[in-house]
Amino acid sequence: MNKTVEPKTLSGGLRVLPSKSASHRAVMMAAMADGKTQLEPLQLSKDISATLACAQALGLTRGAAIAESETEGFVRAEIWGGGEGAKRALRELDCGESGSTLRFFIPLALDGRGPVRLVGHGRLMQRPLTVYEKLFAPLGVSWNQEGDALTVEGALQSGRFELPGDVSSQFITGLLLALPRLAGDSEIVVTTPLESRAYVELTRKVQRDFGVVSEWRANGQTLFVPGGQRIASPGNLHIEGDWSHAAFYLAAGAIGRGEIRLTGLDPHSAQGDRAMVEILRDMGAEIRWEGETLVSRASKLHGLRVDCAQAPDLVPILAVAMAAAEGESRITGAARLRIKESDRLSAMAAALTAAGADVSELPDGLIIRGGKRLHAAKIEGCNDHRIVMAMTMASEIADGELTITDAEATAKSAPAFWREFEHLGGLAR
Repeated sequence: MNKTVEPKTLSGGLRVLPSKSASHRAVMMAAMADGKTQLEPLQLSKDISATLACAQALGLTRGAAIAESETEGFVRAEIWGGGEGAKRALRELDCGESGSTLRFFIPLALDGRGPVRLVGHGRLMQRPLTVYEKLFAPLGVSWNQEGDALTVEGALQSGRFELPGDVSSQFITGLLLALPRLAGDSEIVVTTPLESRAYVELTRKVQRDFGVVSEWRANGQTLFVPGGQRIASPGNLHIEGDWSHAAFYLAAGAIGRGEIRLTGLDPHSAQGDRAMVEILRDMGAEIRWEGETLVSRASKLHGLRVDCAQAPDLVPILAVAMAAAEGESRITGAARLRIKESDRLSAMAAALTAAGADVSELPDGLIIRGGKRLHAAKIEGCNDHRIVMAMTMASEIADGELTITDAEATAKSAPAFWREFEHLGGLAR
């Protein structure tokens, strides 16, 4: 599906959708917890729906119910944890295109209850999984990856797990979710500098809500995970707003001619993409808290060099902000973006160049020489939600219409995106 977006100023107020990262973790902890957990608000994006379905297919949860939330546009999920432990011939988990779902569930699938087939779509199964394969081989785990499916079988054992920190923090989170349930203590040893550390901290924060603890040792390179921990439902758990999603609107406020006001965000969140506020401020943006509302106002931006190793999801929308800024900007530390839903570095370079921006690729980033108005163009969305949303915001600095392909990809993380866009004055058809 294509969307043609007209140049319009975005302005107004918006409640930010619930954090996708926090929702993944909360759903999985609730599925393993004793008793019933109510999660609210929750948005049933394709990724979160995949995690809910996989929790039930694996047998973690005894059931789940979805009801309309009092918060408009979102839902309330009631999850009964503690699924049955019987062996099965084969359990199949459809992970959609969600890297979090796939990597979080692989260690949990090693429960000794029979083979588990994890199915992926799009580019999902092209993402690196060898970190797990190497970790689990000494445990006698059966590992068979063919095409768009991975079948594993075995029983995860507590112990010492050494893995690199510069591939994906999702491998560490997957272990953190599985290891506390085992009988013995474990250590997760990070052998290279840990990128996206904030996502690991978000996992630990959600786990603490369920009474599960872990401890950094060895100068923050080793996580000690006690075994035999009971996962206790907190009863009700509030899901905070999504800083990754808010970043699109923070940038839109700064590059436009209006003012965007966002609510539902935690200023002290463990989410790493909260860094967008300081990055934009360093570029000259006027962004400030007014009570519980975060306000982003039209600003004159200048170029900046940013290492995005700790917040790679910001790169697409940050590239748009840099295209609007005067002078040269550089994004580095983002090589992992080449193995996302698309090669996001190439996709953003091509999209902005098609619209008249001056962009060059680096092996791990982008060079953007900003300050030019964009022109009408056809933009390849590359079936990537973050590319589509970023280039939709770029319409604010364009003199003509941007026609963006694969517009339906926004449903992966933000099914209400086009409604939000129009609510703020955007026009897409």
